[in-house]
Amino acid sequence: MKIRAVQFAPALGDVERNLEFHLREIDRARRESVELIVFPELSLSGYHLKDIVYDISLTPQHAAFKEISRLSREIDVILGAPWEEPRGIIYNAGLCFSKGELSHRHLKVQLPTHGMFEERMIFKPGGEFRPFALSGHTAGMLVCREILFPIYAYLYYLQHTDLLIGISNSPQRNMAAGGFASLELWESMGYVYSQFFHQNYLFVNRVGFEEGIGFPGGSFFARAGAGIVQKAKYHDPDFLDCEADPADVRRARVSANYLRDEEPHVVLRELRRILHA
Repeated sequence: MKIRAVQFAPALGDVERNLEFHLREIDRARRESVELIVFPELSLSGYHLKDIVYDISLTPQHAAFKEISRLSREIDVILGAPWEEPRGIIYNAGLCFSKGELSHRHLKVQLPTHGMFEERMIFKPGGEFRPFALSGHTAGMLVCREILFPIYAYLYYLQHTDLLIGISNSPQRNMAAGGFASLELWESMGYVYSQFFHQNYLFVNRVGFEEGIGFPGGSFFARAGAGIVQKAKYHDPDFLDCEADPADVRRARVSANYLRDEEPHVVLRELRRILHA
């Protein structure tokens, strides 16, 4: 599958402007024979929504989704949006459009509410990690902070997910010797998921500044069994074109047999013991 990650700076609260950008880039990718295009977390709205989320949240009937659904007849699309369903309940959602319809939605479970983050104040958390079919792949989606909890990627791994997609609005934080420590953190997870869970893993992060907070980009693709093999620019808008091949997943799984030798029933038994101690 030919995939394009779009690393850009959404306009805060301006759904119409962000939608125009999405439609233009989706159409361009379609004309260039890309099969899947992926945008960052909350790409239709921007991140620091606070009280404006109640004015711009998108219901399933919103005109934006009709336009994106139309284009998805020829190219699969993953994006992020404040999703309202039922009325008055808003989620931070990752949405997949395929074959002319909304084919999957992932509602973010881990909502950070500390320091600069206020997500649980406006969003309701989701509660599932279900894989979905995507052009011959078994795909899974993680949204930002969920990426930092390996147990969630493990749940997809047990469900034989071969393409894991993480969309993010991760700000730049904590200087380290080689740059921002936050970037090193995301890249470390890329190595873990590709090398130990044997998944092709795409990480798509935004750039730009919003409410005084900088977002560093650094999107990347990690090939199953090989670690990170491609990176987008740090700090600047960029595109990353990559190719996910299920054969790489099979090769990685055969070489190490982690999935074959996994003991999820032991994990479940120990979790029950720990939780009920």
